[in-house]
Amino acid sequence: MQVAAGFAQFFLHDNCTAQYPPQPDTCLHDRLHEQSFTFGGKPGTGYNVTLRIRGIFEPTTITGGDTPDPAHPYFKVGGAVSTADWSHWGIEVSEPKQTYWLNHYPSVGHIIYKEDFEATIVVAAGATVVIRVADGNDRQIDNGKFAPDRQQIIPGVVDQPLAGQMLRIDVVRVKTR
Repeated sequence: MQVAAGFAQFFLHDNCTAQYPPQPDTCLHDRLHEQSFTFGGKPGTGYNVTLRIRGIFEPTTITGGDTPDPAHPYFKVGGAVSTADWSHWGIEVSEPKQTYWLNHYPSVGHIIYKEDFEATIVVAAGATVVIRVADGNDRQIDNGKFAPDRQQIIPGVVDQPLAGQMLRIDVVRVKTR
């Protein structure tokens, strides 16, 4: 588990920076948040890393790529963002080079989704891992607003609703490939 320490209790909050009156269920935000770390382990070794992903996200659409678990179609391996003006949350691994998307949906809309699932990704020892949320515009769907899909929490992590969107990652297991 120590090789995957960068994932342990990882939290990323895309907070609101101001209100956006033309669309009252959104807020202004910084268009890019990312954190990176170097994955540990023995040089030349690959690892299957199973992560628990919990998030409160707006939808985006990813074209191409694979959906390894049909029960969790919002998790995609590979592909490309086709709705750049919507926040896209992902994990990018430098070796073997791959992007793992966390909030793929068939269509976009002013909706907040709460996700809680496990996913296994492949990471080589010494790889750079970047966890990122990017958005093509300066607005995001705001979990802090009052609407049927808003005011959500991640129990034990965020016990009061936060404005904006967020991601929590925990390591479930690490296996040598």
